Amino acid sequence: MAKIVLLSMAYAGDVHPFAPVASELANRGHDVTFVAPREFHDSFASEPFACAHSGSDFGPSALNQHGPWLAKWGMRLGGARLLELYFGEFTVPHLDAQFDAVHSVLEGADVLFSHSTAAVVGGMAAEARNIPWISGDLFPMLIPTATRSPIAAITSLGPLNKVAWRIAQSTRPERLTYSKAFAGFRRKKGLDATVRSAIEMRISPHLNLGMASPAYIPPAPDWPANYHLTGFTHWENKGAELPAGLQDFLDDGPPPLLITLGTLAAAAFPERFDAAVHAAQRQGIRTVSLCSLDSTVDHLRATYDPEQHGAWRFAPLAKVLPHVCGVVHSGSHGTNSMALTAGLPSVISPAIVDQVWHAKRQTELGTGVHAKRASDLDEAIERILTDGRMRRVVEAFGAELRLESGSTHTADRIEAFLA
Repeated sequence: MAKIVLLSMAYAGDVHPFAPVASELANRGHDVTFVAPREFHDSFASEPFACAHSGSDFGPSALNQHGPWLAKWGMRLGGARLLELYFGEFTVPHLDAQFDAVHSVLEGADVLFSHSTAAVVGGMAAEARNIPWISGDLFPMLIPTATRSPIAAITSLGPLNKVAWRIAQSTRPERLTYSKAFAGFRRKKGLDATVRSAIEMRISPHLNLGMASPAYIPPAPDWPANYHLTGFTHWENKGAELPAGLQDFLDDGPPPLLITLGTLAAAAFPERFDAAVHAAQRQGIRTVSLCSLDSTVDHLRATYDPEQHGAWRFAPLAKVLPHVCGVVHSGSHGTNSMALTAGLPSVISPAIVDQVWHAKRQTELGTGVHAKRASDLDEAIERILTDGRMRRVVEAFGAELRLESGSTHTADRIEAFLA
């Protein structure tokens, strides 16, 4: 059996999809260690893999403090300014600590399986150990292709797609790309110091696994030959219980509308909870809001009838989705894929550009509605509650997704690579 290290950081939606893969590999007898920020370790306590600290606390709690900044810049310049937060705030200043943490755990390992963004550090540590690394990619829409545009809101620019991707892969300006900073760190570690873009750094020369369904994101014919879609991977925290009162609320009346905006959108746009609850009120529909912040829970409980509009901190989605009639969410990878797999229609209210892509894709599939502004929520919620054709389409698509096993397929690919 092999020694396998997994690496991910940032939001729960970035970390949780790797947990079922880690468990699948551990259950097959491999020695598995998951490197992640400490705040995730307790939730993984019942899983069959070990946890190690990622060297910095690049996780939801730290990111929550930047909600106002994300609200202002998350959609601007095609999302490029997000690199100022992800790289400028949480990576470049902590390169030594993050590199040392991953490098230490990789001693004696056979392979690293890393979140594609965390791979800017993980890939370096693997190279220094002369260990191959595999990119686990939650954002296949960011793999360059002549068939699609890099601009989330535009499916294709035709012959200009290649030009747009060349611009997207630029290493300038350094204030946004940090390409020279990463190249300089690589030079310090005795590695190839070629200046590369953020898009290039997330693609492994060994193997790349897109953790999304090919039914949802059709593979592009000009993707790298070592890039394969393996399907969605959903982690169910079996050790977690629903918070007090939530199960009773779900059972005590017609299925409510679920409102859950993820960590990023909830911190950046807490007012969207109000807009969604107001819209549901006008439809005469109960709501259950799952929030990342206590302040949002307290506000919703003080403002609305608790028998009709309940609010709790985050709860295991797998235990809530069977009891609701639809989902209002931000379009984050995890919640988006879980709602689709459950066969539930979605209203997507994005906070950053990759979420715009998911909103657009759900609209194309006929499984959801893109609410670009809070003022659009009223009409969007009415539609998912009353559009019978949409419900039939998303139920059929969910049934198709449930036949896939992303965790199994991903583990199979990793084992085949090791073999």
